[in-house]
Amino acid sequence: FGSSHNAAEGEEGLHSSGKSKGGGGMGAVARNAAPLCRYYSKMCDADNHAVREAGCQGIAELAQKVGKHPLYADYLSPYVTMLLQALLMCFHDESWPVRDEACLACGTFCIAYPEECTPELNTLFERWTEQLTDQIWSVREDAAVALGDSVVAYGQDMFEKVLGVVRKQLPAAKDQPAMSREEYKKLQNDVSAHTGNQVYSCGSLAPKLRKGGAGRIGCSSCLVDRPKAPWEATDGCVYLIRELCVRFPDKEDTEREDVVLGDDILLPIMTELADVCRLSHYPQSDDLRTTLWRQLPSMAQAMGKKRFKGKYLDLFVELLAKNIDDRYSVASQLSIHAAGQCAEELANLIGYGIFRGRLAAVGGEDAFDRVMDDRKREQQMAHVAANGGRFLGAAKEFSPFGPPPVTA
Repeated sequence: FGSSHNAAEGEEGLHSSGKSKGGGGMGAVARNAAPLCRYYSKMCDADNHAVREAGCQGIAELAQKVGKHPLYADYLSPYVTMLLQALLMCFHDESWPVRDEACLACGTFCIAYPEECTPELNTLFERWTEQLTDQIWSVREDAAVALGDSVVAYGQDMFEKVLGVVRKQLPAAKDQPAMSREEYKKLQNDVSAHTGNQVYSCGSLAPKLRKGGAGRIGCSSCLVDRPKAPWEATDGCVYLIRELCVRFPDKEDTEREDVVLGDDILLPIMTELADVCRLSHYPQSDDLRTTLWRQLPSMAQAMGKKRFKGKYLDLFVELLAKNIDDRYSVASQLSIHAAGQCAEELANLIGYGIFRGRLAAVGGEDAFDRVMDDRKREQQMAHVAANGGRFLGAAKEFSPFGPPPVTA
């Protein structure tokens, strides 16, 4: 099935771009598209979840390599509908890696074959928006990537539909039921709350799950289902906003000429994002802020130093300063670390002195200085580890039991 991020990761795909006579591997795949497509579609309906995942990955690789090739794209075109049907079936799979791969593959197909995918576009859009609120964060992120692909494929009309999803779902965390950290911890330690949940296949850490649909069986008959939480819809929107910012930031860098994410559209969205991320009445708000801090530097980089500093930085600087100050914060260590990483990347983008000055305006300069010192020590330790425990620049002591000293 080509390379995938499961047990087959690291192996060379069938669709490698060989330059030998006849097109190499890619030419052979294109000329034998009919049996390959039938086989891939069949594997998307296999009993083993890992095979279904690899089948989706193989179809995605077909779209990415063959579908975008100027010489071979027409070979695959007659089978796009069949492959899409196989992928759509996998959207209902109980195994989240299968859903994840199906989601990404459909987005890739829309870019490679927009006309052939148009009859299924409404169904695809519905599936993507469902995945955007999935319980698994990586599924939410890849649903955002697929929606970004759809905007690249279909332009302004799809852009407006995607913006509608953002505006509707972004405030969803406000509807998250209130819960204290003590109640949340008690729930996590409640044995009955975890009985009957995810189990795993023997010999691997992959989930042991069935295919979706009535009467179907996989490698077990377990049923896994946790209700979606409102804050997860907001979390998915963070990834979607990132995709829009990175792909369509301005007229010069947009991936499609008729789609530009101007400040008249983006500023109200980012204001709402900052407001909803300030909520702290539920313990998973730390997870939402962690996502924000991990994605904000990419958004800022795409917007550019001047635009982000002038219009968007002040929306987040107070919340960021509060999150990185671990002396008084009750935030999780994951959230604090993500906030520190975000602060460092933003400081590198807009300038250390300017960024520190913005933090000083809200009383966050001391926390920022501590974070920078901590990160410098972490980098030094990583440097030492990468050089066999030797810190280059310090006095080098010779040991007969160690490797020869490194000279500058």
